[in-house]
Amino acid sequence: MLLRYLKSHFVMSLAVYGGAAAVLAGALWLAWQYVEPAPPSTVTIAAGGRNGAYFKYATRYAEFFAREGITLKILETKGSMDNLGRMATPDSGVDAAFMQGGIAAPAEYPDLRSLGSLYFEPIWIFYRKGLKVANLFELEKLRVAIGPAGSGTNHVIRRLLRQNGVTEENSRFVEEDTDASVPALLTGRLDVLFVVAGVQSRVIETLSREGARVELLSLGRAEAYARSHHFLSRLVLPRGAINLAEDLPRHDVNLLAPTANLVVRDGLHPAIEYLFLLAAREIHREGDIFAQPGAFPKTDGLLFPLTGEAENFYKKGPPLLMRWLPYTLAVNLERLKILLIPLLTLLFPLFKVTPPAFRWQIRRRILKWYKRLKKLDLEAYEADTRDKAEALLARLEEMDKLVLETSVPLSYADAIYSLRIHINYIRSRVEAKLAALK
Repeated sequence: MLLRYLKSHFVMSLAVYGGAAAVLAGALWLAWQYVEPAPPSTVTIAAGGRNGAYFKYATRYAEFFAREGITLKILETKGSMDNLGRMATPDSGVDAAFMQGGIAAPAEYPDLRSLGSLYFEPIWIFYRKGLKVANLFELEKLRVAIGPAGSGTNHVIRRLLRQNGVTEENSRFVEEDTDASVPALLTGRLDVLFVVAGVQSRVIETLSREGARVELLSLGRAEAYARSHHFLSRLVLPRGAINLAEDLPRHDVNLLAPTANLVVRDGLHPAIEYLFLLAAREIHREGDIFAQPGAFPKTDGLLFPLTGEAENFYKKGPPLLMRWLPYTLAVNLERLKILLIPLLTLLFPLFKVTPPAFRWQIRRRILKWYKRLKKLDLEAYEADTRDKAEALLARLEEMDKLVLETSVPLSYADAIYSLRIHINYIRSRVEAKLAALK
């Protein structure tokens, strides 16, 4: 009897609460179709040469990504122009790249976006001592190292020299990496060397100490270049900034500098974009002689327009969940927040509707017995023989037993016992009629 009670109660609960759960599950399934896919577990970034700044920074980015469970593969390349070509090729497998500002026009690459500029990349111009060089147009007929082919340095220097009438037709351009160009300059096989590097770079310190053989050019028209090329900034290297003890340089130097850009494909997973931005904020916030701490990353000197996520990042900071929770947990909660719509929309009405539905199911069971009891009550008036009365008593006895076994919560037990009283009332009438028929 107990098993029958439990089974009946389970079936009734399943019918009511199972239906509510099915409605909620259906709504969640529908919402799931609009949940953004999970971010990829592996991302590829195009850096530069193994000894360059891009590759070193890419290594730090990879370490940051690894802490968050994402693998950042570093692709060694020839430099910014090589990176641009790979990013412009849809099936190259490259998701992001470091690039030098000013190497491309945004309209030519509508599928590329910037996440921000990361740091200044000063252009240093060293020339052989004894030459009378004060401006770029005076480099005509000289042997000039403009950086390896495929590098951003090469592209930008060609552009600036062309503006000053210095071309391969009237000068000799040497396309080789810095490690090869420095000895050539020191031995007189080169006249001018363009280098893009940081203040603490080994190359800059080495050449700055070679005052007897080379000099660092201070561009007198640096501000004019910066105003005509918005990707360039005029920087002032203060006296002694390279080495205070040796007083290097011995005077202020005007330099030009594009900024390094972090570029991604349009459509890269937003969570990966935010991870790049979080990494950039941690890695580039230190600053240097040209930028105060916290100045980078920023939205000046962009190569391509910002992504929507980057715009939000610079205006409001990272998403709220990423500020307080581990990255992976924040990303998953951010993805699943769309499921809150059916949850909040349906849970409240379901909580209101389900209990009354459950109560209605219980009352329905009891009312079903009253329907049968009413029929037996009518038959009791028409029972005019002993056989009919005895058969009616047997049916009432069976009904009383079945009612007693009906599964209802204890809070509804009074309804069961009230029903049994009514059954007993009709049974007493039938017994009285049976006694009269003797």
